[in-house]
Amino acid sequence: MDTIKILIAESTDIYRLGIEATIASNTDFSIINSVDTGKKLIQHFKNHPDSVCLLSSNIPDLNIHEIMDKLKEINPGVLAIVLTHSTDLFHLNQSLKAGVMGYLTKNAPTSELIEIVYEVSAGEQAFSDSVSQIMISQYTDYTKRSTLAGSKKSVTKREKEILKLIVDGYTSAEIAKMLYISTRTVETHRSNLMNKLGIKNTAALVRYAMKEAGLR
Repeated sequence: MDTIKILIAESTDIYRLGIEATIASNTDFSIINSVDTGKKLIQHFKNHPDSVCLLSSNIPDLNIHEIMDKLKEINPGVLAIVLTHSTDLFHLNQSLKAGVMGYLTKNAPTSELIEIVYEVSAGEQAFSDSVSQIMISQYTDYTKRSTLAGSKKSVTKREKEILKLIVDGYTSAEIAKMLYISTRTVETHRSNLMNKLGIKNTAALVRYAMKEAGLR
């Protein structure tokens, strides 16, 4: 398998060194360069337009929209991940509108960074667990205020409960034990939930939750 090329842009030394160490620990990844400004990242991206870009949200010279616009001029299909201290939904929404594929909080475990790099490099949107939970919370708040649009039926209280556990990563068997119901009942709820929402996986669920909650 070819290594996944990585470009890093982080202005704070301690974070940049930490990101470098995490990426370098995985033999599937290859760091092309690690820089402290958006302009330097763009220059290196010109020579390596197939790289996954890890962008800090606190880059001093350019904002995320400006960086992404320049990167998309070079490669419209640029794969970028934002690393941030913020779980502010407005900032998240702005980053996604700019075209980033991943969003990761800087207090996330290194295993999440590695997993998100893999997912984004495969063309999937990916989010750290804390960000996903905020999105799902926003979605469940939305469903309390409104029924789902069109022909979709409203999600029941039990389905919301199971939905959250699915997003948390629990299996049907684990959910069954936690809720004192049968695994078959969980599978039925899961099937009904996915049919109502028209989704097939957690990534699609996150995208749908954001859309329904007015975040995209």
